[in-house]
Amino acid sequence: MPKPTTMSFEQQELHAKAQCHDWNTTYKHGALVSYAEIYGQGETHRAETRGNAWVMCGQAVIFVDGLSGAVSLDHCTVVAALDAAQKSATEETENV
Repeated sequence: MPKPTTMSFEQQELHAKAQCHDWNTTYKHGALVSYAEIYGQGETHRAETRGNAWVMCGQAVIFVDGLSGAVSLDHCTVVAALDAAQKSATEETENV
């Protein structure tokens, strides 16, 4: 479960709108994402996004292939960014 927030619903929604705007300007339809079905569990699935991110119930969400519901952006990591982070970590351990 995500941590409880002290933000009001209006603040949560404003934050979610900004998160959606950032996502939609950075990533395009069809981006490959890794996501956790349960927050904090780690990668459980990989799928391509369908459409743009949007706000639902104060949370930034996106549709992915293979699911009838939306996935929270907080649960998603773009695979290219994930692969780059893993490569960087591998290079750091090799240089030690």
